[in-house]
Amino acid sequence: MSREIIDALKNNIDTLWVIDCAILVFIMQAGFMCMETGLSRYKNSINVALKNAADFGVSVVIFWIFGFGIMFGTSYNGFFGTDLFFFKTEKAEYMTYFVFQAMFVATAATIISGAVAERMKFNGYLIMTVLATGVIYPIVGHWAWSSSYLTGSVKSTGWLSDIGFIDFAGSTIVHSVGGWIALAAVIILGPRIGKYSEANKGKFTGSSFPLAVLGTLILWFGWFGFNGGSNGAMDEAVPLILINTFLAAAFGLLTGLTISYFKYKKPDPFYIILGPLAGLVAITAGCNSMSSVISIFVGIIGSVIAIIVNETLNKFEIDDVVGAVPAHLFAGIWGTLAVPITNSGANFGTQLLGVISINATVFVISFIIWAIMKNTFGIRLSKEAELKGTDVSETGVVAYAIRD
Repeated sequence: MSREIIDALKNNIDTLWVIDCAILVFIMQAGFMCMETGLSRYKNSINVALKNAADFGVSVVIFWIFGFGIMFGTSYNGFFGTDLFFFKTEKAEYMTYFVFQAMFVATAATIISGAVAERMKFNGYLIMTVLATGVIYPIVGHWAWSSSYLTGSVKSTGWLSDIGFIDFAGSTIVHSVGGWIALAAVIILGPRIGKYSEANKGKFTGSSFPLAVLGTLILWFGWFGFNGGSNGAMDEAVPLILINTFLAAAFGLLTGLTISYFKYKKPDPFYIILGPLAGLVAITAGCNSMSSVISIFVGIIGSVIAIIVNETLNKFEIDDVVGAVPAHLFAGIWGTLAVPITNSGANFGTQLLGVISINATVFVISFIIWAIMKNTFGIRLSKEAELKGTDVSETGVVAYAIRD
């Protein structure tokens, strides 16, 4: 067999692998929908589900029009891309790359929806989805990831990539970015009515914990594509990526279970959901370079951090319905800073600079946007509409019809 045939076969296998992984990441959208719907109260179920469907469609279209170009186009001084708008190519590997990256931008968008559930206007959420996926995410993504896309003989590089910042599959670029936009939103919005009353003491019961657990398992399943596809090829690195992903999630779950037994003397459903998700987010930045033992450590610490942050947010009456900020933002920061533990090409100072630069930029910009939206056309439902539930007040239908 000639070298040309072998190379062509290898290229086709790599392309098929990334396509399969993109499909797995797409399935994660269903996982987010199940988890967020299950953790939200029944009177908001349809609204939450529709936000997950709508943000996927909106984000992919916006990313195709100009988001991809800003993120991967020819760089303007390492800060943003200047071409590749209305993405078009004749090369199969570039088409595949676009599809895979479009799944990532949709993930960043849908992280926001769970945090702001039950009290944000549907239209306001979609406006932020456009800005987040078309401007905010692509700009900071360009800083770190633009060099991964080749345009002819020119390689476009962002300034963080140039100085050696490493975030393999997006602990910061995807998850912390979505988490910071979500944190800005919940601060601007305020908590749900009655959440921190004397009667409820910071706890609202979701509509279906079994559905939320199912969503968590679907996310876990899809994460193999999220991390595995980021390798860009089916080679000897993939098994390590997959086992590290699996171990971090499993030990994250066990950590959440253990903490719930120590605190409540019984398994707490929310901790068992939060634990593996935090472990998955944390391992994402360094899953290609860590040993199994280190990946376990990263998953455990990620879970602990997420649980501590979740309790802290509740003490300050910052209402995040699904724990998006603890799991995605803070576990993402930890995972990115942990990369130098085993990756000799990473430097802690550079990682810290990248985390601070990206996170500060995203939070400040998104906070300003949310504040402007709040003080112009408004982003929060009226008290009457919120008490009725977003299903009735925004869609005019109910998810669960109760019949005699």
